[in-house]
Amino acid sequence: MSTGDDTRPDGRASTPETLRLRAATRALRLHLDELPIDYSDAVPPDRFLAGMAFMFARNRYACAESMIGAGFGGTVIGAIARSILTEGLRWLWIAKDPASRRRCILGDLLEERSRVAAVLDTDASTMTRWLMPVPPVADLTGASRSWLDADCLPGEDALLDEFLTIQYEGASSATDDDPSPFLKQAQELLDFAGLRGAAMVLAHAGHGNYLGQRSTLTQDGTPGFDLRADHEALFMHAAAVGVYCVLVGSSVATPDAWPHDVDRSDFLTAAAALTAEVAAAATSIHGLEAKTRTGGRATKPPRNRSPSLVRGSSLVENDDVRTEYVDIEDRFALLTLTFEAYVRRVKASPEITTLPADGTPLHAFLTYGAALSNLETVFSTYVQPGAGVLSVFAARALLEEAARLHWRYSVQGDEALMARAKQYFDEHRYRQRKTIRTLAGHGIKSADAARLFNLPSHVVTPPGVNDIAKNRLPVPSLASMLRSFSADAEKPGWLEAAYALLSQVTHATPLGHLHCLRYRDEWEPNELSSEMFALALDVTALGSAHLVSTMGLMLNDVSPAAQANVVPLRAGAVAVHLAARRIHGLDIADR
Repeated sequence: MSTGDDTRPDGRASTPETLRLRAATRALRLHLDELPIDYSDAVPPDRFLAGMAFMFARNRYACAESMIGAGFGGTVIGAIARSILTEGLRWLWIAKDPASRRRCILGDLLEERSRVAAVLDTDASTMTRWLMPVPPVADLTGASRSWLDADCLPGEDALLDEFLTIQYEGASSATDDDPSPFLKQAQELLDFAGLRGAAMVLAHAGHGNYLGQRSTLTQDGTPGFDLRADHEALFMHAAAVGVYCVLVGSSVATPDAWPHDVDRSDFLTAAAALTAEVAAAATSIHGLEAKTRTGGRATKPPRNRSPSLVRGSSLVENDDVRTEYVDIEDRFALLTLTFEAYVRRVKASPEITTLPADGTPLHAFLTYGAALSNLETVFSTYVQPGAGVLSVFAARALLEEAARLHWRYSVQGDEALMARAKQYFDEHRYRQRKTIRTLAGHGIKSADAARLFNLPSHVVTPPGVNDIAKNRLPVPSLASMLRSFSADAEKPGWLEAAYALLSQVTHATPLGHLHCLRYRDEWEPNELSSEMFALALDVTALGSAHLVSTMGLMLNDVSPAAQANVVPLRAGAVAVHLAARRIHGLDIADR
């Protein structure tokens, strides 16, 4: 197996520690790829979703691993790692009592359908496709009404509390009938000292905010594109442990799905050893080792949540399920051509590949670079088999940051703009301080925790710039920013629905999984539904056009070249939107 700079296109020199980590992450990926997946749909709905869980987690891990050293999309790795880690927490919780807890998957499916129905303002046929993008198999529609009373899975914070405070007691050796030692080993791999703080760092990358963008601010790479070595290590550490937990948890929850020609004990033993090697290699780089092992505050085991009120519009009848549009390939071709034309306009924008000169705001430089980097991620992967999920993570981050930027500059006058900037950066300073304190509160040395946020030596920070105002005013909710950002659209507020739909995939919900499982005469696993595909491209164009044009003006001193690029950039995004909305059905005025 060849690893190292000769197989990574970013061209940056890698340390022996980084090469060891990359060899370990690749070895785990290759091992996981050897396990066949069960595609049976003649099963109950919870069994169908549980049987596919590892396939989705493995694909996301492979996508993250393939992005290492790509020279773009560094924060997308963190976003995917967060998704896998959360999914691993869920499946370990389910595996401890699968007989009663596996059904909670259906409670989550019902709750997410209700959540989507609450924000989706579109015609009935489009609504049905968003709620049920696959054929009516395995009672996934819920038309039988047999699982309307299913409870939901615990939230991420509750699951984190459990795994940080409650140790799993299992047997000392595994057999095919008793895999509990593997559950215990998964618990031990998952319960590393910096887990709670690491989840917060992953969230920064997942939301595409300023702190997440700083993960790309390296000593020798291109800001916005490349990834710091310590953050690469932390991201892949979480992703590796997460995918192993999904593997173990889902295999316990669905023992009948395990392929008969693969010895489960041998496969899991090898996977555990490879995951442990990733964890060891990563820890030597990110340095989050506890000075004293702490269990955190005592908590009760998390309970499955009662479902929220089910909206009638979220219920789907088998006869209402719609197949993909007959002419969908023609629409894909139109969308692809339009998108490529838009990307060419972006690439014609003023290019900046060095650190900003004195007086140029660092955040503008990072925002500009991260927007181009996320756009490159989408453009380079959305047609690659099995890699389409990357476009959803990048698109969601672009949409969030564009909405934040729109809010930040939506006031007039220097004084108002300065106040808004203070509010904006205080929010990130607060989140940074909270993350460091969380890490330090769980046994991590404060210096090690703070080092995750250190800036390269060539970035100068003026004294007092990191002071947080007393009685600071938090920034508005993302929902309100999204509503403001789409106020001039045909359907004001459609971006709030778009964000909720993209989040189904990034949060690895059961509904999100259904949109990663396309069906055209036969199953096409790890392929986005046509609606999710179109929405990801639409939001990518919209978000990157706003970010690139606005930051391009700022970074180029409102030069004629930067001004000339604004109109074609935004016109290209509109062209993409007009093509895409015919597929995803959002932001279409009532006829």
